[in-house]
Amino acid sequence: MKAFTLIEVLVVVAIIAILSVITLIFVGNYQDKADDVVIGVDLSQIRKIAAMLYIDEYSYESICDAGTIKNDLIEYPQLRLIEDKVEEIIGEYPVCFSEKREYCVQSELISGEYFCVDFTGFAGKIEGDYCENINGRRNCSSK
Repeated sequence: MKAFTLIEVLVVVAIIAILSVITLIFVGNYQDKADDVVIGVDLSQIRKIAAMLYIDEYSYESICDAGTIKNDLIEYPQLRLIEDKVEEIIGEYPVCFSEKREYCVQSELISGEYFCVDFTGFAGKIEGDYCENINGRRNCSSK
């Protein structure tokens, strides 16, 4: 009966360990990318909620409260779910600004970029923190 030597077994174990480490590195990268996508999809839902809110109230003011998403709107409990999900992933709530005719909501992504949605219909990644009042407008593309 022929058996494997100790060296052969150790080489196989080392190869499996190296492949496992490589796999874990790639899976970790994909998890971060997936979390970024989840944040983007969740924030994109705010555009639909904002449109319904504007139809109901002729104003976007009810979306935000003290710089975060207003989560006490009984008619739109999705806002609280979105806010909580983003906080769970990134560790902080999305930044939110709203006035009668404009709103802007953004969150930092794990990749270091920002995802932003606003009243102009924009929803996408931006490189900087632009969801602020610049030149009297609150939107994602202000510079």
